[in-house]
Amino acid sequence: MEAVYPVQPVIPESEIRSYIQAMDADQDARSFIYAFGGCTVNLARYGDKRTEEVLQTIESLMNHSIELLRPPYAGYRSSVMRAMQSMFLHNCLMSMQASEAAFHYMRDSISTVQLLRIDNPDVMSALPSYERARRQRLYWQAYIHERFLAILDYRQAILPPLIQLPENDATIPLSVHEGFTQIIKLFLLLDAEFLKNWLGTHNQVPGTVTTSWIEAKSTELEDSPSTSDPDDPSKDPLEHLSTMQRADLTLTREWLRTLIWRLAMSQALLSSRSNKQCLTLLFPVRLSQSLRHLISTLSRQDIEVHGSGIVQKLFEITDTIADVLIHVPASSITETAQRIDDFVFILDFVVTFPTLDATRRGILLEKLERLRGMFPEVVSNASSPMMMDDGRSPQSMGMDPWGHMAQSKIAPGGLGDGNEMVFGEGEWAKSPYVYPASPLHGQVQMQAPMSPRFGATANNFENAGLGVTVSGGGGVGGGSGSGRGTLTGQKAAWNHIHRRLSTVQFPG
Repeated sequence: MEAVYPVQPVIPESEIRSYIQAMDADQDARSFIYAFGGCTVNLARYGDKRTEEVLQTIESLMNHSIELLRPPYAGYRSSVMRAMQSMFLHNCLMSMQASEAAFHYMRDSISTVQLLRIDNPDVMSALPSYERARRQRLYWQAYIHERFLAILDYRQAILPPLIQLPENDATIPLSVHEGFTQIIKLFLLLDAEFLKNWLGTHNQVPGTVTTSWIEAKSTELEDSPSTSDPDDPSKDPLEHLSTMQRADLTLTREWLRTLIWRLAMSQALLSSRSNKQCLTLLFPVRLSQSLRHLISTLSRQDIEVHGSGIVQKLFEITDTIADVLIHVPASSITETAQRIDDFVFILDFVVTFPTLDATRRGILLEKLERLRGMFPEVVSNASSPMMMDDGRSPQSMGMDPWGHMAQSKIAPGGLGDGNEMVFGEGEWAKSPYVYPASPLHGQVQMQAPMSPRFGATANNFENAGLGVTVSGGGGVGGGSGSGRGTLTGQKAAWNHIHRRLSTVQFPG
């Protein structure tokens, strides 16, 4: 129960025990218990405990539940138990990357929820307060799962939000109520307009994504209760929550920040000169720093217990960071080394999750290989990308060595006047240097909306409103120093990047 109830707080332990006692004589109870068992094993067995035998057990329990599930004949009556059974099956199928079957049982659960008329005040007012509260939690559980699926697989959502949050319920722990309520508030950000914009950019349909809309959504996210208490900023809004709940809330917020940024990217609203974090080109780089710190403070168990959903969120964040590293050069090799350090730390963490499917793992591996290709090992002046053909340092010629490397990655003619390197000109959508978009979501082979995966080299960014400029004269990182000592330090930093990228090991 510890792995299931806090994140799906609908069926309490006492009710589970009553179904276990009745399952020998009650087919519906038996079918439900098999689904609950499969979901419990799915969430409780992670890391080294998630063996092939465990995976077979999950699938076997799930199949037994489906085989015993009665079809809705004429006498069918909806129930909380039936709604949660379909939710548990959905959970197992998502971890198995069975996206079509998972979607079916998600919609089956929603149909059951709608038949319960939880959105009807007259129906709900006749129920005891504790039953009313748990049905409200059931409704919001379905809402959260469907909104996540709508983003993940670019699907329409049919369940609108309830007009109220779940009522207080003295029968459940306060921490469970507070944690679940805060997750609901985060997912309320994914309203009808957000989903319309998300699906619209994917299908190249005009939406309402503007600078003001991006700023408003970012403000809404930053003002959510799980950030800070405006009346008492020193108070920790998560103090009553377990570390497992904190992990879910915090990583969900970072994922939502990434979605908002990607929508801004899709409409060419980003700028290197913006003073709004949500509109700056390098936001994912800053996110990688905070995410690294967050991961360092949480146990792997606190994250893995949330199943495949939180792994998919981590994938989205990591993949976005990788795209920025590939396509947006830093102002110095030292800054690049720090970016790579943060990225490799996160990548090492993400790729070892057993629930990360092969498609997503392959996407991250492809990005890693591209980064490795950008940073070959420097073993001599002759092989150094920082040295000119005659062996002289580019600095001695008034050229930034890091800028020289970056120029080699873009189209000819990318240099502006003097020593300033401007990634500009050329059409964003028609550039011959645009890479094909990568498949994104497992079996459905979706891509992110209108190139939020970039799929483009740096020369495309100026036309996308990004204003990317790397100043050249005076050497890497500013200043006017020159000489062999500086170049040696740059080579050391370059080789450090090469070694860090070489340390990442993808599970077989």
